[in-house]
Amino acid sequence: MLKGLILVITLLVSFPSIAGSSHAYADAVLDALQRKGLLSKEDVIAIKDDAMAAEKSDEKLIKQVNVKPIEQVAKKVTEKFSKFKVWGRLQPRYTFVPSEDGLEGTNSFTLRRARFGLKGYVADKVGFRYQYEAANEIPGLSNATNLLDAWVRFEHFEDTIGTITIGQQFIPGYGRRPQVTASVERKFTEYLSPGAAGRARGITIRRGDFGLPEAHASGLFDNRLHYGIGFFNGPDLSLNNDNNDMLFGASVGIRPTGVSPSDDEYSFNPRPFTYGFGGAYSQSKDSGTLDTKFQPAGVRLDNEWYSLFADVQSGYWRGWLSWSKFESDADGGLALNTDNIFSGSLNSQALTLGFSRGYSLNANNFGFAWALQYQYVDNEHPSRTMFFRPLTGRSADEVARGMNEGGVYQAMLTWQLDKNVRIINELSYYDPDDDGFSYPAFISQFQIDF
Repeated sequence: MLKGLILVITLLVSFPSIAGSSHAYADAVLDALQRKGLLSKEDVIAIKDDAMAAEKSDEKLIKQVNVKPIEQVAKKVTEKFSKFKVWGRLQPRYTFVPSEDGLEGTNSFTLRRARFGLKGYVADKVGFRYQYEAANEIPGLSNATNLLDAWVRFEHFEDTIGTITIGQQFIPGYGRRPQVTASVERKFTEYLSPGAAGRARGITIRRGDFGLPEAHASGLFDNRLHYGIGFFNGPDLSLNNDNNDMLFGASVGIRPTGVSPSDDEYSFNPRPFTYGFGGAYSQSKDSGTLDTKFQPAGVRLDNEWYSLFADVQSGYWRGWLSWSKFESDADGGLALNTDNIFSGSLNSQALTLGFSRGYSLNANNFGFAWALQYQYVDNEHPSRTMFFRPLTGRSADEVARGMNEGGVYQAMLTWQLDKNVRIINELSYYDPDDDGFSYPAFISQFQIDF
């Protein structure tokens, strides 16, 4: 009898999960033993308390084994993907250029940009950026207008020498992201910069920002000195410049106030007074470029690029100035310039000057802005002629509007419906100095960021 009693009590205490499946049955057994005088009331209460404590301990153990690892995995996955950001930009546009001088006009809807990308961090202080262009409305290199950015950035030394970026990226000195310009297009000065759409494949060290996505670390001396230096395969992405000579690029900028300007050429929110200026230099010897195909067989070009830039910003006002020069030496040979004349060298330069004024209509990023811009170009590089025009397409008549010497006057009126939604209306008047003809152009472009 005593052995049986000990067995029952042991089962009830040692296997709370069994008792837990039928608390009523276990309680009935204990109450019966109490009535027979085999257990006191205190013994029954103690046994029930021990059983309940053991059951709670067992439930806690099960929860730790089965639930917590799942929660931990979910948390880790959430944290991992929160470090990645999918983003994009759509720019459908309408363009009107009247027919003139025997060239058919333009009256069409196009998609200037259709970009998406992924950016974030793959590890602590290891960032990355990928950007793909799906639109292909303008002439250029196939992969340059598709794969734009593909780089990894190491931020371990950002407080000393700067960040180190490896991959396809902007060359130092390009100065500004073209998507946030007051105009619908890049500046003339940027078309005379090295790289396809300002980009090349290589490695850079950067300290401070020039409005480029690669920038991360603040400048030296309380953000007053900014610089970048890098080595790249060559100036044009599709050619890779597979030889022993690489493209070298360097830039330096001064911000006396220590305040970096907004990378947007429209100020819809007031900004403190700040200004800056700088310059850049790049060199690429024996480099295959877009101009190579315009030259006689065997002619290679040693290229050099120079640029100066300045900006000022105060309140809702913003101003910018840039100048660039592109020189190519045929290195003893003869190169063909835009006048179809053979020369030992090609020299091109461009100037851009503009300013804008923004107006905020409420606190929800709704407002409008206007901007005026003047640009001038004197171009001898045949590969660049096609870019000095309204960039609407590839037809022969459209490309024929490209000018080599002359200016363009531009007036922009932009509505900002949200910080990620804009409508840019631009009226331009192209005025060539050479044998070309003057003509107006109107572009209305819808811009959506996500």
